[in-house]
Amino acid sequence: MATINTKFLEFIRAFAEMGKDSTIFPKRCRTCGKEYCSFPEYIHRTLPVAHGLEPYTDALDQITTMQYRNCLCGSTLAINLTKESYPLLERFWNMIQSEAEAAERPLREIVLEFREQCNQYIIEQAEETKR
Repeated sequence: MATINTKFLEFIRAFAEMGKDSTIFPKRCRTCGKEYCSFPEYIHRTLPVAHGLEPYTDALDQITTMQYRNCLCGSTLAINLTKESYPLLERFWNMIQSEAEAAERPLREIVLEFREQCNQYIIEQAEETKR
């Protein structure tokens, strides 16, 4: 298994479990109709985009996050994460911010590092399940 930042692990595991009891999935591509039934399937069967994980604050000052990936047909798929679909959302962004400050690195770099480790964890878990 790839090296995972231990501060990321709780949040990565929660992402890997998302979809089992979520209103986000199944997610259907509006262009080709491909359906993704869980976050791991979404990660495993789509392609990353440069701005893959972005924080937003909505009109009610609620933290939300957009996760972007490309379907194999080329269409961009987005999922909107809220505290209802990902209860760790606020803690997640606090951890990411703390990591950026502690490492004196831009927030975007920490987000990309998290995303890469999360994706790798999910892919490796899927491969282990097949064995």
